[in-house]
Amino acid sequence: MAFDMYHGSEKACIETHEESLFVPVNESSKYPCLNWLLAELYSSPRISPEKSNKIVHELIALREEVLGTELSHITKTIDRLMPFFSKAYTLSNEVKCASD
Repeated sequence: MAFDMYHGSEKACIETHEESLFVPVNESSKYPCLNWLLAELYSSPRISPEKSNKIVHELIALREEVLGTELSHITKTIDRLMPFFSKAYTLSNEVKCASD
Protein backbone atom coordinates (compact mmCIF):
# COMPACT_ATOMS: atom_id res chain seq x y z
CA MET A 1 0.00 0.00 0.00
CA ALA A 2 1.28 3.44 -0.86
CA PHE A 3 0.43 6.21 1.57
CA ASP A 4 0.46 9.67 -0.06
CA MET A 5 0.69 12.93 1.87
CA TYR A 6 0.21 16.49 0.64
CA HIS A 7 0.40 20.03 1.96
CA GLY A 8 0.50 23.10 -0.22
CA SER A 9 2.54 22.09 -3.29
CA GLU A 10 4.58 19.54 -1.30
CA LYS A 11 4.11 15.79 -1.64
CA ALA A 12 5.60 12.81 0.18
CA CYS A 13 4.71 9.15 0.42
CA ILE A 14 5.40 6.00 2.32
CA GLU A 15 5.67 3.20 -0.21
CA THR A 16 4.76 -0.39 0.58
CA HIS A 17 8.43 -1.40 0.87
CA GLU A 18 8.98 1.46 3.37
CA GLU A 19 6.35 0.30 5.87
CA SER A 20 9.15 -1.26 7.94
CA LEU A 21 9.43 2.28 9.28
CA PHE A 22 6.64 1.31 11.66
CA VAL A 23 8.21 -1.93 12.99
CA PRO A 24 10.04 -0.31 15.95
CA VAL A 25 7.17 2.14 16.45
CA ASN A 26 4.31 -0.33 16.73
CA GLU A 27 2.76 -0.01 20.19
CA SER A 28 5.79 1.79 21.65
CA SER A 29 4.82 4.54 24.07
CA LYS A 30 7.84 6.53 22.85
CA TYR A 31 6.11 7.25 19.55
CA PRO A 32 2.46 8.18 20.15
CA CYS A 33 2.06 10.27 16.98
CA LEU A 34 3.74 7.70 14.74
CA ASN A 35 1.54 5.00 16.29
CA TRP A 36 -1.48 7.19 15.59
CA LEU A 37 -0.33 7.57 11.98
CA LEU A 38 0.10 3.80 11.66
CA ALA A 39 -3.40 3.22 13.03
CA GLU A 40 -4.86 5.78 10.63
CA LEU A 41 -3.05 4.73 7.44
CA TYR A 42 -6.20 3.37 5.80
CA SER A 43 -8.42 6.21 6.99
CA SER A 44 -6.87 9.05 4.94
CA PRO A 45 -6.14 11.19 8.02
CA ARG A 46 -5.46 14.89 8.20
CA ILE A 47 -2.44 15.94 10.21
CA SER A 48 -2.42 19.28 11.97
CA PRO A 49 0.71 21.45 11.88
CA GLU A 50 1.22 20.78 15.59
CA LYS A 51 1.04 17.02 15.07
CA SER A 52 3.48 17.36 12.15
CA ASN A 53 5.94 18.99 14.54
CA LYS A 54 5.54 16.15 17.02
CA ILE A 55 6.05 13.63 14.21
CA VAL A 56 9.32 15.35 13.27
CA HIS A 57 10.60 14.98 16.83
CA GLU A 58 9.51 11.34 16.99
CA LEU A 59 11.26 10.67 13.66
CA ILE A 60 14.45 12.20 15.06
CA ALA A 61 14.26 9.92 18.10
CA LEU A 62 13.45 6.89 15.93
CA ARG A 63 16.42 7.64 13.67
CA GLU A 64 18.72 7.66 16.69
CA GLU A 65 17.22 4.38 17.91
CA VAL A 66 17.69 2.44 14.68
CA LEU A 67 21.17 3.67 13.70
CA GLY A 68 23.55 0.73 13.70
CA THR A 69 20.78 -1.87 13.93
CA GLU A 70 19.27 -4.24 11.35
CA LEU A 71 16.64 -1.52 10.77
CA SER A 72 19.13 1.21 9.90
CA HIS A 73 17.88 1.11 6.29
CA ILE A 74 14.76 3.01 7.40
CA THR A 75 16.88 6.11 8.04
CA LYS A 76 16.56 6.91 4.31
CA THR A 77 12.78 7.06 4.67
CA ILE A 78 13.05 9.05 7.90
CA ASP A 79 15.47 11.53 6.29
CA ARG A 80 13.01 12.06 3.44
CA LEU A 81 9.96 12.50 5.68
CA MET A 82 11.42 14.85 8.30
CA PRO A 83 11.70 17.91 5.99
CA PHE A 84 8.18 17.31 4.67
CA PHE A 85 6.61 17.35 8.13
CA SER A 86 8.87 20.17 9.31
CA LYS A 87 7.79 22.33 6.40
CA ALA A 88 4.13 21.56 7.09
CA TYR A 89 4.64 22.78 10.64
CA THR A 90 6.63 25.92 9.78
CA LEU A 91 4.11 26.90 7.08
CA SER A 92 1.15 26.02 9.34
CA ASN A 93 -0.17 23.63 6.67
CA GLU A 94 -2.46 20.74 7.39
CA VAL A 95 -1.24 17.51 5.80
CA LYS A 96 -3.87 15.65 3.80
CA CYS A 97 -3.33 11.91 3.37
CA ALA A 98 -4.60 9.25 1.01
CA SER A 99 -3.88 5.53 0.90
CA ASP A 100 -4.41 2.94 -1.78
